[in-house]
Amino acid sequence: MNLFLLKDDLFEPEDLKSKHHLRDPMTDIRSQITPLWLDCSRAVAQRFGLQAPPVPKSVQVIDAHEISRTGGHYSSAKNELQVHSETLQGTIPLAGIVYRECFFHSLPPEICFEARRDLSSEFARQTLKRPERVKWTREWQNVPAVRVRANLLYTSYALMEWIIALGGQGELDSLVHEFVTMARYGVSLDFNQYVEYMVHRTQNIVVELDDADLKIVDVLLKDETASYHQVAKTAGLSESWVCTRVNRLKRKYVLMDLTTTPFSRIGIRTFHILLAGPSWSEPSKILDGCPFVYDMRSILNGPWQIIARLAVPDNTESTRSLDLMSSTLSNNGIAVDVAETYSVGISNSFYHYNAKNHRWEIPWVAMRGWGHRITEDSLHHLVERIDLPAKTTDVYLDSLDMEILALVQEGITSSRTLRKRLSVGQTKLSTRIKRLRSEGLIHHIWSVQNIGLVERVAIRANDRNTANILDTWAREMPRAFLRYEENRNLLMMTDLPAGGSTQLMDTLRSLGWPVTVSPLSSGIWGHWQFPISLWDVENQSWQAPRDEIAAWLERVAEQSESLTVEAPSSPHKREISRRH
Repeated sequence: MNLFLLKDDLFEPEDLKSKHHLRDPMTDIRSQITPLWLDCSRAVAQRFGLQAPPVPKSVQVIDAHEISRTGGHYSSAKNELQVHSETLQGTIPLAGIVYRECFFHSLPPEICFEARRDLSSEFARQTLKRPERVKWTREWQNVPAVRVRANLLYTSYALMEWIIALGGQGELDSLVHEFVTMARYGVSLDFNQYVEYMVHRTQNIVVELDDADLKIVDVLLKDETASYHQVAKTAGLSESWVCTRVNRLKRKYVLMDLTTTPFSRIGIRTFHILLAGPSWSEPSKILDGCPFVYDMRSILNGPWQIIARLAVPDNTESTRSLDLMSSTLSNNGIAVDVAETYSVGISNSFYHYNAKNHRWEIPWVAMRGWGHRITEDSLHHLVERIDLPAKTTDVYLDSLDMEILALVQEGITSSRTLRKRLSVGQTKLSTRIKRLRSEGLIHHIWSVQNIGLVERVAIRANDRNTANILDTWAREMPRAFLRYEENRNLLMMTDLPAGGSTQLMDTLRSLGWPVTVSPLSSGIWGHWQFPISLWDVENQSWQAPRDEIAAWLERVAEQSESLTVEAPSSPHKREISRRH
């Protein structure tokens, strides 16, 4: 490796000289870095109010394994720009590296590495001109992805592209301000916290919809298999216009085409657990180490503190562990409510979306009147059910089938990627996927995001009549997820615009229905993995993760004993039995 100094009058290695006076390949690098760095420093100061580090005094070509970021990095200790040979060859734009490194080191070091890399890479992309921007984007896309949890894959480029596509280039300015302010106030985020923050940050960006968008989205949500021709016919639009609008909504991440594996079809049972301990406690610790936690949210108001969703492979030992947990907590005065999902329904309504001003306008006084009418006229007996129980498949599933389902659950659906990961041929893979689709084990759904529904509320109804009334009433809400138990008790999640949770609680309070209302935080986490190692191919059944269960239950006992206080009795407690 050779060290090259930027000043023209300093030492130049003899091995780069010849009797023909060949041009030093570093000459162009040296001549470009200083003006690029100075331009970037001025831009960083003017746009973000940040101070950039001094211009590098030297540049060094180093091996790829020594580089911490694509193409090269700046060493503040040596005041040196270290680059890979690909930069000399023009594969990676030198200007991009300079812009990124100058901005990267302008950001407070309290901001995690990944956040600084993402923000500075996006700054470089916005600053570069088109030919170099294309090269830069291509190289940025090669940064390896990291799986944060089963349903969340972090990719540096995709994350920033998602946010910029939603909010425009100005979102970079907002993000920089937010992270710099957090660092100033002593708030630091590690990598996982950063990714979760960014995911929820995107949900607060609202994309405006017009009448045509609403018609298209409404049709697709009602019929996930509808073709563009069918959508056009139902919405009263031309097929070409539908195609154009759908592609636009996809680019804006409003419409997301997802492929998933319905848990109930493969014998994975879904439970929701509500917990409440002393006001000063963190009952979420009770679920630390639980092998079944899919996600978890804090509750902002009401009698409960935590709501968690568990995905439990159907076997006696696994489901019995929830009984043991419930019993242990109750004996130590910790309130717990366990609700198993037996059937699921989803309701979407754009009736209260004003396409002229692009806002949700829910008339809560009218909703209160609608609630009174439902109860007085018994209208809930006339409404058709939208929740359907899903029967566990009886189709034989071997290890390859389960590997396919596990990858699909991770969001991997490309045939090329699946073939590579599974080491199988196209014909065999296509046959398996076709079979799994026909059995309803691989399911396509449309997901709609970034339309202004930024708050979520959980509503619990512990009697059949109230559940039916709430179900009927919720059909007028923007979005409601209905999760019925086998006895028809209901846990409903509804998504609302800003301020909607307070209005909802006031409305339900005035209606006097015996329900528990729990506004939820935006924080959500979970490290559930598809339990492919637990599938017993010979017996076509799930095994229990015995060691993990034992360690978790021991932790439950320790945590609950430390939180022992007098707590209100659980409004709902029952034994969890194996379903046949």
